Amino acid sequence: MTPSRSRWLLALVLPLAHARPSPALVAGGGPAKTDCYAEWQVTSAGVQANHGKVGVDCQDGDPACDVDATPNGVCTFGVSICVFQSDVPGCTPQPLTEVRLSAKAKRLGLQPPPSSTAPTCGPAAIVPVRLRQGKKGAKPSKPLTLRLTALASSKPKRDSDALVLRCVPNTGAGQCPANPAGGPRELMMTVEPTGTDLDSGWTGSSHNFPQVSGTVLRMCLTGCDASTNPSCLEDQPSTDQVNGPTFGPPLPLLSQGIGVCLSSRFASPKLTDGTANVQTGATVVNLHLLSDVFLSTPNRLCPRCSGSDIGKAGTCDSGPRQGQACRTEGLVVVGNAPGNQMFTVSSDCPPPGTPAGTIPVIFPLTTGTSTLTGPKPCPGQSQDDDCRGGMCNATCSGAACDHMAPDPVTGSPVCVDVKGGVSQLCCSSDTTRPCFPTAGGGVIVRTGLPGAPLPAWPDSTYPKTARAVLAGTFCDGVSGTSTVDTLTGLPGPGASLLPMQEMWIGSAPAPAF
Repeated sequence: MTPSRSRWLLALVLPLAHARPSPALVAGGGPAKTDCYAEWQVTSAGVQANHGKVGVDCQDGDPACDVDATPNGVCTFGVSICVFQSDVPGCTPQPLTEVRLSAKAKRLGLQPPPSSTAPTCGPAAIVPVRLRQGKKGAKPSKPLTLRLTALASSKPKRDSDALVLRCVPNTGAGQCPANPAGGPRELMMTVEPTGTDLDSGWTGSSHNFPQVSGTVLRMCLTGCDASTNPSCLEDQPSTDQVNGPTFGPPLPLLSQGIGVCLSSRFASPKLTDGTANVQTGATVVNLHLLSDVFLSTPNRLCPRCSGSDIGKAGTCDSGPRQGQACRTEGLVVVGNAPGNQMFTVSSDCPPPGTPAGTIPVIFPLTTGTSTLTGPKPCPGQSQDDDCRGGMCNATCSGAACDHMAPDPVTGSPVCVDVKGGVSQLCCSSDTTRPCFPTAGGGVIVRTGLPGAPLPAWPDSTYPKTARAVLAGTFCDGVSGTSTVDTLTGLPGPGASLLPMQEMWIGSAPAPAF
């Protein structure tokens, strides 16, 4: 396979992408004529002043402003200084001769960007601000005030800015609302480190890839109650709000010297037709995704977040948000990558450049069994497999069976591809070539596994926990690029396995610290 063919082969591995919102900055106060000289960026692109002109109040655990995205009594802000901006009406950006920082800003590690003649932001300082404790629980932190003065070479010459940060108790930001019926308000599902699989297209070229461990899928719940009805329904509008723009962090891949960074975003709506039984763990939901693919180099693959483990705050080491605040969301080992093979990845650190194409995919996920029956089960599909005279009924070998691991459903040993996903079937004529067994009316089968939450319902203790497997079979449409469609076999079938750690969250408010 040529490098160009390998490049397009990888491009269809996962339906993933990344949304990049326009920046929104805190100007810092002062005369409008100079307020664009230097501004503050707080954590993410959507954060603006919400407590006066220079104040940012962040609810503990709100992922928009709290880098750790967890209600834990501390708001972790990412704060950076941006210069030469053009978002303030009536202000013309000017080259700066100096940016002076207050003593407190210096102690926290803030730095202006190296250039003052182009719109840019300096590296983010990670600034923790802790809630205070009162007799009735948590209350807002003391205000943290930062100041700077930007000096320009032309008149007006001075821009003095302030930023006031406060951490306030969470009153619902980033959380599912209470379930009116009294049952759990949320099912939070986190992808396990092993046992994942994603297969796309009839050629087998894009089979046996993993999902990123640590990827979180959230579903807000309604309808189920505390003691008589365990059958929950999805609260779709709330589900759309609590899931961010991306489905997990980017996935780094390397094949035949070609690097790819795959990054996900949700379509709209994000999840539909969801049901979840808090007694049995049986779950069904449709996951709507779009795919963009970013080509990269073997020594870079995807940007990393400097947070050392899942949930740790840090900064992006490269990409369009290089130096800005991030939270490590997933860990991926790329066994054939040069240098450091461990990638601490984050949706806060998107890949650079422009994606090669976009493919819409609907994943119907279930803890039961999902099937597609051949021949040619998908509309427009040109053939069933690429076994070239053989049958799709063989145990995989070689790179398609790099090592053995427990099956996420049965626990029996199964092959794991060198790429990291679970192998299913390979061609009898070439046991290194994965395939779908749809020729002659064969059936693609993927079997999930429900996990009964503990403590067992109707016990009123929350959160409840469980382990489950979501399975799905589906049809992939065309990408719009003939090379991709030919190499992958699109339109064609797809299949997935997602072992999950589950947390069922009760309707009580966020904890007070």
